[in-house]
Amino acid sequence: MNVSECGSLATMTERPHPVFRACENVLLIGLMAIYDSQAEASQLIPQQWREFRRSHPALGNSSKFYGASPCTGDDKIHYLAGVDQESPESPIGGERLTLEAGEYAVLQVGDPALLRDTWIWLLGTWLPASGRRERHAPEFERFAGISKAGLPIGPVEVWIPLEPVARD
Repeated sequence: MNVSECGSLATMTERPHPVFRACENVLLIGLMAIYDSQAEASQLIPQQWREFRRSHPALGNSSKFYGASPCTGDDKIHYLAGVDQESPESPIGGERLTLEAGEYAVLQVGDPALLRDTWIWLLGTWLPASGRRERHAPEFERFAGISKAGLPIGPVEVWIPLEPVARD
């Protein structure tokens, strides 16, 4: 079942659950911004994406777009709007962030308008009830595309880094 078939996450009686996937290191390059609150981030991230897209018009819609939040201790939201840097000689300039290899909980969101509600549910409800713990590593979103208006083109994958499962 995907989110687009079921309507709003807020009205769903049964939410989809993440799948577990392994990921190798992925080097991102892009535009980093720091926001004071979730409300500010939600309002300004589309502008951040528009700025990134304007500064790199050759990317088109075939690029692997990522939105990533590195772990920090300053109670602010750090957000990198960027792409997978496929080679160290990439002509794209910007800040770099490594998405660390490991296991992730991944949930596909069909309607990008539901991203914020999805994050709230995943981190506040699903993760505590899952018996798993989040690893100290960047969380990220992988987009099918980003419009010229700076909005995600669905579907979007939400990736949460997980600590390894303890084996008895």
